[in-house]
Amino acid sequence: MPRGSHLRQYSLVTGFQLSSLYRKWRSRSFDDLFGQEHVTRTLRNAVAQGRVAHAYLFTGPRGTGKTSTARILAKAVNCLNPQDGNPCNECPLCIAAEEGRALDVIEIDAASNTSVENVRELRERVGYAAGEAQHKVYIVDEVHRLSAAAFDAFLKTLEEPPEHVIFVFASTEPHKVPATIMSRCQRFDFRRHTPQGIHDRLRYVAGQEHIDVTDDALVLMAQGAQGSMRDALGLLDQVSAYTDGAIDATVVRAALGLMDPMLVARLVDHAIAGEVGKGLADVRGYLDAGGDPGQLMRQYLEYWRAVLLASSGAPTGESIDPALHAHVTDHAQRLTHSQIVAAIRAMTRGEFSPRFNLPPELPFEVGYVDSALSLSTPATPAPRASSPVTAAEKSVSRTSTESAMPSSPPPPAPAPRAGDRPEPAPSTVQADISDLDGAWNAVRENMRTHSKSLQAVLKSAYLMKLGDGELTIGCLYPFHHSQLTDVKKRKLVEQVVAETLGTSYRVRAVLATREEIEAARGAAVVPIDDGFIQEAAERVRQYYVQHMGNGQA
Repeated sequence: MPRGSHLRQYSLVTGFQLSSLYRKWRSRSFDDLFGQEHVTRTLRNAVAQGRVAHAYLFTGPRGTGKTSTARILAKAVNCLNPQDGNPCNECPLCIAAEEGRALDVIEIDAASNTSVENVRELRERVGYAAGEAQHKVYIVDEVHRLSAAAFDAFLKTLEEPPEHVIFVFASTEPHKVPATIMSRCQRFDFRRHTPQGIHDRLRYVAGQEHIDVTDDALVLMAQGAQGSMRDALGLLDQVSAYTDGAIDATVVRAALGLMDPMLVARLVDHAIAGEVGKGLADVRGYLDAGGDPGQLMRQYLEYWRAVLLASSGAPTGESIDPALHAHVTDHAQRLTHSQIVAAIRAMTRGEFSPRFNLPPELPFEVGYVDSALSLSTPATPAPRASSPVTAAEKSVSRTSTESAMPSSPPPPAPAPRAGDRPEPAPSTVQADISDLDGAWNAVRENMRTHSKSLQAVLKSAYLMKLGDGELTIGCLYPFHHSQLTDVKKRKLVEQVVAETLGTSYRVRAVLATREEIEAARGAAVVPIDDGFIQEAAERVRQYYVQHMGNGQA
């Protein structure tokens, strides 16, 4: 039977079609089932060879075809005229199952029948022979919702089932199904549909339904479906009902309430330029217009993920709005891996307790400001060559130290006036800037007279770049990074750097991996254990001593 001849339901009162697209285009045979060939081939062959198991477990995300496959299997094992393992969809038993009136196909929602009493009742019904068909098929949806006692009651039936009974269990959370149940079933894992697969399926359905839709619009709907074919067809149904004309990306955004994609690009531009106030103003405008903070966070992080992939030379696929592809390429070329990772970490590390009843937009605003601090960089960083991040960009090799030397010596100190009492000179270690390791150690040592706690942080941080008026510090841990990005503490570090090196540098702290730090330094400078754990433990102890007041850690 051709796909276009699916059954439709009509209201007797209005005559309006009641069947939605996902119901109209639900698969009706194994050959129709989209994107799960590893499942359909096995089941079709089992039916054709008469080797159907007594129990199956279908697992996978929602909207991937688990229930549809169970219904197809129920029709196939009872079909009067099977065709190479497929149901004919024309015999009385197939039609009865199609219309939901087959007495021997029983669908059970485990979420509503979780008790032992429900399972015992089912066990009593299992013992009766099939009425019209050869097999009784029980389809138990969301089987993981059964209670532990209910599973125990089910176990005996699964161990010695009647020959005429077939169980098909479906679950989105298979890890909650007891191993004793799972071991007695044939398990099939349904895959999440790819964006390209959903796009192609929507294109086919739209053509059959005479829906005029552009590729960009299909891409947005495929992204919104998040791997669920059922959700994708529902979105196409919703958008097609929104307008009588052609469907493009603008129509999809309006129908689904999606945010303007250019807002994300503007927010990233503001963050890179250090224009945090402008970025927060754009956020406030979006929220005042009824925007959802959760959606803003999702799309902002999806954008940064695409930038990370592009900077690594990996394809970004269809993870973001098509209108943003050029912006992703631009930002991937302007930023280093460390900056991109730092921005993502800044957006995701905030934790806000619900008991404080905080504004829903606060996590995004705090993360946005934090990420902007991690991105602070000269306005037009040099473009990268073939490699996304080259060692030359971040290198602090000793052969390049001449370019980092100050162009002029520091001004001489004013001569003391007559009668002035000479003050003792501070015990500052003078650094030879040509020896970068020695210079950085001197900065660490001189920090002791200003802040011992900040000196401890600097001991677990590493010099990655020195030049062009900027000193870049690499941090392995978010705690150290947060300390060095604090405005007051950063200015103190800049003060000590100026005192030690004899010239002023803007200090920038970035989160980096051990490999990135050593690639920048050109040597294995990061020890396996840099004392971070001991330092963290000591800080926790000090915190408890200070705030608990009982002197105990």
